[in-house]
Amino acid sequence: MKYLFTLYCLLSVLYLFGCSTEYNLATQQQETLIYGTDKEVSIGDAVSAKMEQQYDIVTDVDVNERVQRILDRIAAVCDRKDITYFIKVLDKDTLNAVSLPGGYVYIFKGLYDELETDDQIAGVIAHEVGHINARHAVKRIQNAYGAMILQGLATQSSAKVAQGVNFALLSLFSEYSQQDEFEADRLGVKYMKKAGYDPNAMTQVLVKLREDEEKTPAREYSYWRTHPFIAQRISVVNQAITGKLEFKDYLNLMGDR
Repeated sequence: MKYLFTLYCLLSVLYLFGCSTEYNLATQQQETLIYGTDKEVSIGDAVSAKMEQQYDIVTDVDVNERVQRILDRIAAVCDRKDITYFIKVLDKDTLNAVSLPGGYVYIFKGLYDELETDDQIAGVIAHEVGHINARHAVKRIQNAYGAMILQGLATQSSAKVAQGVNFALLSLFSEYSQQDEFEADRLGVKYMKKAGYDPNAMTQVLVKLREDEEKTPAREYSYWRTHPFIAQRISVVNQAITGKLEFKDYLNLMGDR
């Protein structure tokens, strides 16, 4: 009986919000989504507005033209052409980058200043575009929102439904799963190759982050703190670049660092 009620609630969610099944070129899987592209872009617009209220935007023309030029090259070869991509540098000394649904990419200036070449910047941008193309954030919101809606239907409480909406928005700022990060790395390597950037630069960025991790106490919102162990990411990237798994990379993947 409980199973039937849960199934009824799930069907009610799909009826109320609608869903579509489509083939995702990035993940190469058939996926069922409650949120279509228009809704995804609306979510990205809303969250980016809040993001830019919290952080100052770097206005240096050279910096902005540089990251935009690199993003344009990545976007031209990525798997999603149904959205417009945006990029901004946030004026905060933090080793981090973040992507939002609908095509938004942000790099914190602390990370930007550590990157020495266009290829390295491309490595960070391509990784974030990988998240967008695989719709990782949308799926996370969908899962959170669906769970809370089910709870609201079960209790018939509008307050619970409202809580679900808030929880969904907050979930944008939580960390991705390890598998999502690895998938974004693989997609990032793919896009770098197609755009004519050196994919080995992504490994160089990860090495920089690992060195920073080893010498610096964990900082809030640091890039390496909210991502899987860097050695594992390096192994995944190396495998994506060469098409084979070296023994040292295998050991890193099997280990905990």
